[in-house]
Amino acid sequence: MQVFTQKRNPITGDTEWDVQHEDYDYHQEIARSAFADMLHDTERNKKYYRALQLAIEKMHNEGKKANVLDIGTGTGLLSIMAARCGADTITACEAFKPMAECCIKILERNGVADKITVIPKRSTDLTVGDDGDMKQKANILVTEVFDTELIGEGALSTFSHAHKYLLEEDCIVVPDSAIIYAQIIECPTLQKWNKLNDLVDSDLKLILRTPQKMKDCAGSAAVHDIQLSQLPRQAFKELSEQIPVFYYDWSGRSSIDMKRTVKQQFTVTNTGKAQMVFMWWELNMDPEGKICLSCAPWWAHMDADLSSEKPQDTIPWRDHWMQAVYYLPQELLVEKDSELSLISCQDEYSLWFYVESERLRHKHYKRPICECGVHMALSRTHVSYLNDGRRSKKFLEHLENELSKDSVVLDVNGSSVLGLAASRLGAKMVYILEDMNLNIGILNDYIKENDIQNVQIISEPTDEILENVTNVICDPNFSSAILPWENLKVAYLLYKFGSKLKDSVVVMPQSCEFWAMPVEFQDLHKIRIPLGICEGIDMSIFDNLVESSRTISDSEIEAQPLWEYPCKCRGLPRKLFSIDLKNLKATFACDGDNPIVDTEIEGSNPVNGFAIWAVWVVDGKSISSGPLEWPMVGDQVTWDPHTRQAVKILKKSRIVGESDKWSYQVACDLEKGQFNLHIDWVDNE
Repeated sequence: MQVFTQKRNPITGDTEWDVQHEDYDYHQEIARSAFADMLHDTERNKKYYRALQLAIEKMHNEGKKANVLDIGTGTGLLSIMAARCGADTITACEAFKPMAECCIKILERNGVADKITVIPKRSTDLTVGDDGDMKQKANILVTEVFDTELIGEGALSTFSHAHKYLLEEDCIVVPDSAIIYAQIIECPTLQKWNKLNDLVDSDLKLILRTPQKMKDCAGSAAVHDIQLSQLPRQAFKELSEQIPVFYYDWSGRSSIDMKRTVKQQFTVTNTGKAQMVFMWWELNMDPEGKICLSCAPWWAHMDADLSSEKPQDTIPWRDHWMQAVYYLPQELLVEKDSELSLISCQDEYSLWFYVESERLRHKHYKRPICECGVHMALSRTHVSYLNDGRRSKKFLEHLENELSKDSVVLDVNGSSVLGLAASRLGAKMVYILEDMNLNIGILNDYIKENDIQNVQIISEPTDEILENVTNVICDPNFSSAILPWENLKVAYLLYKFGSKLKDSVVVMPQSCEFWAMPVEFQDLHKIRIPLGICEGIDMSIFDNLVESSRTISDSEIEAQPLWEYPCKCRGLPRKLFSIDLKNLKATFACDGDNPIVDTEIEGSNPVNGFAIWAVWVVDGKSISSGPLEWPMVGDQVTWDPHTRQAVKILKKSRIVGESDKWSYQVACDLEKGQFNLHIDWVDNE
């Protein structure tokens, strides 16, 4: 049986009905359970294992039974570890019933089903007593309920409830405690992800002034989770030491605060602009603090080899716990050796920060709220894209050359400011196609700030407008687009309006190309590849469940910001297809086979994925949303940080030679706004 589900088509903007498997939501949730590298995180697994072993030994040495409670057991990995360490009783709770059922099968496969009781409930619903889920309270708790913010998955309430109702007073908790660290930073690179800059041309002439309300906006308190270790070291300046701001005692020896504000004095270590806070945390796995699991970036990590050529590669990689960036509500110029205050705020699920000096005092320390619309309408990646001067200068140069006092411009992407720039560069009239209220609000604020008179925002162009248009322009990065080809919305709109436009109309960009290449991801593949045997535990049942659900619920190609995920080029980039935006057809399809390289490959050449990106052509100049430099086989790829690339992760790595080929199939329907791409190996047999 199949059912209809609603989804928004990012190319047409329309809400459509899609036929899906009747258990689509169920399978999607199962598939999402493997959307992290958590169980591939060897350091995490081993440190949990060792801490459990010590806890169980301690109980036995004191003449007590080791009664373990595992909250949010998932696959049952930690419970199986407890069983192998000799726990006397083990209760594992898992609220997601399909995962609880999977867990029971995994326990049976690994011969420990008789030692572990699985309860398909939330821990807050567990009962204790003769007729309860647990006969007695546990004296060992093991759980992993953390995210990049540490507390974002409800860790505070989980631990508080467990100590009140489910655990003995003298229990041991794995992990025992946690510390959150913060560091005050100046980083113009990341500030591009937060605040829109003035738009200037290649001569640094001001084209558009960013509205003052956007410059003054406190921004969004939402965490920016990021692989900070991939940020170039020269891109930021540390303005403080690493400051421990919050300590969490999971052991129950002290109470857990659901809400608090901590004010700490610190000495500024460098003169600069305090723009943001970098945050990470550490878990103390045992009461003695001998086993520490750190999520610090490489320059602050205890295990980093600072003498290495790439110290970021010498620390454990993980994607389920990254580092966090919190943008300060107000930038502050600070001087070396001055004394400032860091105000760290926490509620039950999140964090935010303020910095104060003698001259700057805040009226309150409330969670920042966006009042300019930018942080609500646009993703951080899209904000950074609009701030990418390298790209915008190429578009502006074209406009300066093409526009005249008689130009009538249609800008088909209202989530950029290109149409507003055209009005400032001499166009007679500019029509901007946009129907999203938040984007319209941003455009109107720019219009007011820059005293623009010749711009009209429209939801649909009339025939009269189209007949008078001399230039159609588009910054081909729509705020609604996730995958690269979703920016083919420009082609969809040009095809839709094409018959009403003059033959002489000038279109920018002129064309686009889509490219792909085989790559070897250093770590990213871990978010998708099967577990197999994990710490000596057979997880194949979980692998089969996730893979079958992914087949039903997920596309084989996803979007990733590849600048955060190092990879090597393992085959020459190949052009899949190109589109002339002045000569569009309703439908097209193409396919082909590509050799990995054109010459003999030296040494091992492992491939575990493919990367796909778009290249837009303006005045014969290529603007890549993929590699910033032409990739050479065997070299690490430098990716555009202001867009996301498309990625296909293979289930297993493959060593390829010059005889190996990969194939692709593309189908596009501009009338319906549909696009499909498939990439796979060519079977040599």
